[in-house]
Amino acid sequence: MRSVPMLSALAVVMLAACSAEPPAPPAPVAAPAPLPVTPAPSPETVTAVYDCPTAAVVEIIREGRFARLRMTDGRIVNLGVIRGSQPPVWSEVGLRFVTTNDGAELSQDNGRTVRCTETALPDSAPADAS
Repeated sequence: MRSVPMLSALAVVMLAACSAEPPAPPAPVAAPAPLPVTPAPSPETVTAVYDCPTAAVVEIIREGRFARLRMTDGRIVNLGVIRGSQPPVWSEVGLRFVTTNDGAELSQDNGRTVRCTETALPDSAPADAS
């Protein structure tokens, strides 16, 4: 008879388990906050362009603080402006670019000087896709 009370106890436990309320569903997980949208960097504004034949094309950028040289051998060199220079002079590591009333000059420390002429600014309007 000992098995009858054991079975009764087991039945009570089983019924209690069946009648228990189901566990509450987990709280919904909040969606992660969206990452801030970073605008694409705007292209640098070129304020003047000079053609220095056989040497480089020079673009004046960043409100005149830099002259970017696109050398004929493919290198790109940035020259910093010398503050307070009149006429404006941009210089760096053996290169010097100076604008004058009648154009500009690009010179190297080795003595080579190339006369440069101002050219039209590149068109910033999108090209027609037709």
